[in-house]
Amino acid sequence: MVIALGREGRQQAKPIDAQRCPHTVAMQAKLQTDKGKADYRKRKWLAEPPIGWIKNVLGFRQLSMRGLDKAEFKLVCLSLNLRRMGAS
Repeated sequence: MVIALGREGRQQAKPIDAQRCPHTVAMQAKLQTDKGKADYRKRKWLAEPPIGWIKNVLGFRQLSMRGLDKAEFKLVCLSLNLRRMGAS
């Protein structure tokens, strides 16, 4: 899994404390490798097309993301998947 550590190309105001945040430091080291950079580049384009479909094709502009189950968002994702399955 690859997580964001801040804005790309920007320097952080203060360095990350390795004692307090060992996982963040480990992720930062992982992202400095060639494989880590490739994984992070791939992360940038994975989520955008489904959100675009939900907004433009299905017409859902505002969704409730409140609550533990987030049922409305799950229902919209289900409808997107069913639409794609029906089109194939």
